[in-house]
Amino acid sequence: MRFALAIGLVALGACAFGKSDLEMGHPPLAPSYLKDLPGEMRNGLAVNYTQADVGVINVPNLLVSANGKRIENSDDWLGTRRPEIRQLLIDNQYGISPSVASTRKATIRHDYSEHGVAALNGTALRSQSTITATTDLGSHAIDVLLYTPARATGPSPTVLMVNFSPNVIMVDDTGIKETDGWDNGKRIPGRQARVIAKPDVAAYLARGYAVALVHYAQIEPDFDGGSALGLRKIYGPINEISRKPSDAGAVATWAEGLSLVREHLALDPSVDGRRIALYGISRLGKTALWAGANDPRFAAIVAVSSGEGGASLSRRNYGETIGHVAAAFPYWFSRKWNSFAPSPSSAPVDAHMVLAMIAPRPLMLVVGETDAWSDPYGEFVAARLATPVYRLFDKVGVDGIPPLDVPTRHDLVFMMHSAGHGPAPQDTPAILAFLDRNLRAEGS
Repeated sequence: MRFALAIGLVALGACAFGKSDLEMGHPPLAPSYLKDLPGEMRNGLAVNYTQADVGVINVPNLLVSANGKRIENSDDWLGTRRPEIRQLLIDNQYGISPSVASTRKATIRHDYSEHGVAALNGTALRSQSTITATTDLGSHAIDVLLYTPARATGPSPTVLMVNFSPNVIMVDDTGIKETDGWDNGKRIPGRQARVIAKPDVAAYLARGYAVALVHYAQIEPDFDGGSALGLRKIYGPINEISRKPSDAGAVATWAEGLSLVREHLALDPSVDGRRIALYGISRLGKTALWAGANDPRFAAIVAVSSGEGGASLSRRNYGETIGHVAAAFPYWFSRKWNSFAPSPSSAPVDAHMVLAMIAPRPLMLVVGETDAWSDPYGEFVAARLATPVYRLFDKVGVDGIPPLDVPTRHDLVFMMHSAGHGPAPQDTPAILAFLDRNLRAEGS
């Protein structure tokens, strides 16, 4: 069952949407500060930046099962609808994870080169370790950098940050192991890589959180053909050209690697394995959402500017579309998802389904006011559509759009910062407040 949803401006206001979604009512119009922009062409495809030209869309109903049963409570959701949606997303967007698709089972080794070494002017204890997954086809290694607060008296809640750049250049610390970076498909020394979105590790440590960092390209390099050099290579030969429609892409592989990292961190006595949050930006925000949807042991998810293929509704013809992703990055998602490029509304899945799968765990979406390409309003609408599932668990989602730079303060959180794509300085205090509400143990 589907219901019609009007998500444009006043011209679309007469289009009702069904009461079947816990009667959320029409979403508020896109805020006036999201100015319409002239369209453009990218990768030979038109890009729309006018809200009124988005049109009326039909969105898969989260609260009606495949056989027409109404989902009335959290048990119905967890037992019936959530498994259905997960399978739909695997079949139609992400593909089957490498370890699941293969008959080979990897053995996992956990090695530390150092543990609990004083660092960052005495504010932290640094640990460096390597996860090695091995099958009969070979081994693949992922390096993990962990800082725990020096003043911690027990296991710390931890934020796992998946990053675009090697660990060695993400923190101002001369003791970090150097690993490879990538530049246009070629290996380069990690110190020569470009620094992208360097995190404020000190702010998290000062608040009592441990911070773990992993370089996403160590899970799998981010270019067409990178699958032959990453985690997937130990599970079987990869041929991107002949990849089956249901085979995983890079996003599902990165997500699987992050679950390996989470399991690895949970073995560390300095980490509270029940309170590990995952943070990702842009394509890594897409990855964080899918990792969180698949792995319920992630305690919270923060996705920044995840856009198309992440938290933004694909059915909205605004900014980047499935077609743009398929043209520029055909290896990110399954070939089946790429096939929906001519008609995104024909797909049986959309972003609100991924967000709903994370319920009832805390989820924070951060978008950029000037990031039209990523359709920030489309992320708000998707979060609002996922809110009824959070309500099944007596959790609170989003209804109205908050002011710029002000996050909502509930379980499913939305924030639009007055900046563009990627992180902004005002994000960090907002994320820390979100973590304080949701990740701190009582009395801490």
